[in-house]
Amino acid sequence: MKVRNAVRCFLIENDKVLVTRYKEGNKKAEYYDIPGGKIEENEYPRDTAIREFEEETGMEIKDLTYKGEMSVEYPDRKFIFQIFRTNTYSGEPQEFEENISEWMTIKELLTKQKRLSNIILLEQKYISYLLDNKSKIYIYIKVDENEKILDVQLEILDNGVKQDLKDYIEKEIFPVYDKNEKGHGIEHIYSVINRSLKIAKEYNVDKNIVYTVAAYHDIGHHINPKIHEKLSAEIFMKDNIIKKWFSKEEIEIIKEAIEDHRASSDHEPKSLYGKIISTADRTIESIDTCIKRTYLYGKRNYPEKTEKEQIDRIYEHLNEKYGKNGYAKTYLYNEEFQIYKMAFIKALSDKETFMERVNKVVSEMQQEKK
Repeated sequence: MKVRNAVRCFLIENDKVLVTRYKEGNKKAEYYDIPGGKIEENEYPRDTAIREFEEETGMEIKDLTYKGEMSVEYPDRKFIFQIFRTNTYSGEPQEFEENISEWMTIKELLTKQKRLSNIILLEQKYISYLLDNKSKIYIYIKVDENEKILDVQLEILDNGVKQDLKDYIEKEIFPVYDKNEKGHGIEHIYSVINRSLKIAKEYNVDKNIVYTVAAYHDIGHHINPKIHEKLSAEIFMKDNIIKKWFSKEEIEIIKEAIEDHRASSDHEPKSLYGKIISTADRTIESIDTCIKRTYLYGKRNYPEKTEKEQIDRIYEHLNEKYGKNGYAKTYLYNEEFQIYKMAFIKALSDKETFMERVNKVVSEMQQEKK
């Protein structure tokens, strides 16, 4: 089944929501939808939401609140949407070649027969979770090709995490991630927290510990990426305020889990919490995006290497990480990552073809700079 990563952003003002309606020529003609679109390579979901919203509506949005993840499964494909909400905007809704955007009362929208499944979040049963500033959700929707909803399952991902603990971390810890490069910034942290909590529901664990490990695991990355797991653990241990929520034994578990999360670690995590964060932290990106990131990392950290050496290093690094015996692994089952890694192994097995792909991607990057 093909999986596509995308975003949706709910712009809500009082009792109205900004919607888009597709015109004739689109396979979803006359259907109402929430603005959003595909996450492009090297793009982060929040940036996608802002870009796609302007492209589809002509309006600029800001101050987005991340609400969680929505998985919409069709018979032959699945969409994984990162969900945002805002009420801050400028401009007026516009009409474009493929769609018309407009304000509509939520009540009226819910009477429309032709509406895409993501609009279910505006129904009375779910809208409170969308509008509050506390809950992070995961919603699974199964539909047929005619958008008939066959199944809906909603989980409150951070249910069981103490609110005052979340408030402290969001206010005092999350802003530090602005110092990190984007790949280890706050969007990554939100994603890892969500995946950690989804994995955690299968085990008898303390969600407060799971949440805290995920929140701190990359906080030292801006200081030194090569030893960031140790630095992140040190920063956690120096935080005397966070310790009021945990016992001495729990503090040690959190410290060890932060230290154990890194893919290149030469030992298995000591605790189940370490295995959860290590599994949740496995990045799933397109192969071309991995090539780009590896090339840029090499140029930044190994400036003494020639261009040929930089190119050769890309295959060496990715094969070492994602190849048949690569160190990137999960200690708990993660179906999405296993499918991803098998595709990588297949691509790396033909080195000549893979290097042609590397050269093509790097060449395109260099052309974009000109």
